[in-house]
Amino acid sequence: MALFGRTALDPDTEAALTLLVGRRPRILASGRGPEGEAIGLLDRLVYRSGSEWRQQFWHEVERGNWDQPTRRLRWTDVHGDTVDVELAETGMLPDLFNERVTASIACMRVVDLDTRGTAVITARRHLGDATAPLVWRISPGKGTSPQSVAGNPAVAAELGRLRAEYDLS
Repeated sequence: MALFGRTALDPDTEAALTLLVGRRPRILASGRGPEGEAIGLLDRLVYRSGSEWRQQFWHEVERGNWDQPTRRLRWTDVHGDTVDVELAETGMLPDLFNERVTASIACMRVVDLDTRGTAVITARRHLGDATAPLVWRISPGKGTSPQSVAGNPAVAAELGRLRAEYDLS
């Protein structure tokens, strides 16, 4: 039984998904758009883009949202790439997207810079691998330049403190 929606896939889609993921995946939610299925798994979103299947791991989503008026799921990944998936049939996929991205966040702290602005320190967990180490990132806050954050002593000190607290291995 699905947590968030339907799980029935056509045999070709299920075969392609199994090949991509390396096993028969546990589908938590799915939606459908003009380009085909978008499928939410425990550790990633798999979706059609043209004739290709693509995947986005939840812990690598920097930010994203569901835009109801345009029926688009949009996100920016940690590399700065923006993705836009149109969904005519959403199922519970927008809710799952929010839940899984949020679940990947182990820690998030906003650090006031000693000059002006903020930095955001996050630790993200890979939801499909409980043994994977946390992935730490530092991002400039709204209105703050990346140059202001790079090498900032307040950010470095807080990152060190957080890693000592959260990196248990």
